[in-house]
Amino acid sequence: MANNNSSSISNPHEPSKSFTCITLSSVTKFLPSNYLTWKLQVEALLDGYDLLKYPDGSFPAPPMTISTTGVPPTPNPAYQTWRRQDRLIYGALFTTLSPEVASLVSQTTTSHDLWTLLQRTYAKASRSHLKQLKERLHSASKGTQSITTYMHSLKQTANLLASLGSPVSVEEMTDHVLRGLDDGYRAVIDGVNARDTPILFYDLLKKLLIQELSLVAAQRQILAAQRLLAFLKIIF
Repeated sequence: MANNNSSSISNPHEPSKSFTCITLSSVTKFLPSNYLTWKLQVEALLDGYDLLKYPDGSFPAPPMTISTTGVPPTPNPAYQTWRRQDRLIYGALFTTLSPEVASLVSQTTTSHDLWTLLQRTYAKASRSHLKQLKERLHSASKGTQSITTYMHSLKQTANLLASLGSPVSVEEMTDHVLRGLDDGYRAVIDGVNARDTPILFYDLLKKLLIQELSLVAAQRQILAAQRLLAFLKIIF
């Protein structure tokens, strides 16, 4: 089992159980602001290699020694296997940390210690970040923005939520978009709300762009009429 991300190395303690040496170079660097993104990527990779049980604590260390009545304790090969595999995982995890995060975990000694400390430190802050993003969607308003700018902003926020493990459904996204529109888009709002099936984001964008063009054209006609009236007043 060897590829660009892992390799197997021999185990002198238990020859039938080789060590898995992995690299996590494809993982997003862990910054204080992206814990959930980092965690999702690392969990997926470690789970794929059947190594997540080390950092999540479900496979604790075996006893360091084996004791038999009347015989002095001897080193436990299972512990040596566990310790070396855990050190390989610890090293791989450490390479994904930014300097400011790495300094926080410098006193940890096992992958479980590192994993737990990061979770205790950053999970709460990440949940707060999720709430802020959700509130940003809920309170979004088109205002004077173009439809393209408005929709792009909403899509960026939704994509960020999805990357943090909290995807926005099609219907929720539609609700957020429609909530921030003014009465100039009433025809589109009423038409979408009357549908029996959800409308996809880019289909909604297309309808709103057409309506925006109609509004711009109408506004130009009004301005032209106003200029004409002003001109006529000067003449007469």
